[in-house]
Amino acid sequence: MKNKFVISFAAIVCVVRVCEVLFAHHGGTAYDRTKLTNFKATITEFRYINPHVQIFFDAKDPKGNVTHWNCESINPGMLSKQGWTKNTLKPGDQVTLSVFPAREGAPVCLLQKLTLADGKTLNAVLLD
Repeated sequence: MKNKFVISFAAIVCVVRVCEVLFAHHGGTAYDRTKLTNFKATITEFRYINPHVQIFFDAKDPKGNVTHWNCESINPGMLSKQGWTKNTLKPGDQVTLSVFPAREGAPVCLLQKLTLADGKTLNAVLLD
């Protein structure tokens, strides 16, 4: 009887943990999708990792002050279908990013597309 209780309890804990992971993934509600914003920026770090590619960059605000931004994108698998690789960006690269900024005003954004210094444009949107 005690063994059945322990096994049942362990199974319930496992199911709850799996559900936590499934519901933990966030949507795009943290970003203001009505305000597509462009930045001329310098890449400071590029993380081509799951679950979301991260691009860190410095950009000047309208007053000329440099702000360090964290930009989130879709996963590497989806980006690779659009021409991205782990070597697409490196620190020091000059780029133009089209992003949706965070609703709260923090220097965090969601990438829509990126234009490299040579003019090549890479999208960062989910494919149908």
